[in-house]
Amino acid sequence: MRIRWDVVIPLCVIAMAACAPIGSAPAGDDLLMTAFDPKEWTVANQSANQRQRIMEFVPPGHQITAWTELMTIQTFVKPAPPPDIDGLAASAFEPLSKRCPGRVVWNVVRRWSGTEIEQASVLYEWKVKDCPPEADQHEVARIVYGKFTIFRLAYAAKTGDLEPAKRDKWIRELSGARIVGGK
Repeated sequence: MRIRWDVVIPLCVIAMAACAPIGSAPAGDDLLMTAFDPKEWTVANQSANQRQRIMEFVPPGHQITAWTELMTIQTFVKPAPPPDIDGLAASAFEPLSKRCPGRVVWNVVRRWSGTEIEQASVLYEWKVKDCPPEADQHEVARIVYGKFTIFRLAYAAKTGDLEPAKRDKWIRELSGARIVGGK
């Protein structure tokens, strides 16, 4: 089997950049591997503090202030006790739901049971339509609880409904993300 370094290196870069130690993680760090290829995107924003790190990617030529597609990778130091995974997922769009009741739809696509390395995971989507001044938006996201870290991977597009093929692609891609270990 031949190793495809053009695929492996970007994956490692994402794993290291998005999952690098965040301040004072309790006892170690988790590493997340994903098939997301950063060569097809541009880093539009990144920041970190003692508790979290975020990297946001847009298509080449786009800006973070005027995106049409956005890939977000977030890592959080996992608190003890950790928040309910469904509650954490719902909190992403809760302010929008309150401002535009009945305009936000949310759906759990899949849940994963815990393992020794990956304690819990949920893949969900949400969309909002007709909620000015916000543009219509459809997001597919996954939250993964590791031993020490919470990861959030999200693909969003400014559209009322993702095309079925694009939605399926991002569900497959985010479903494939795995925690591969940690210290």
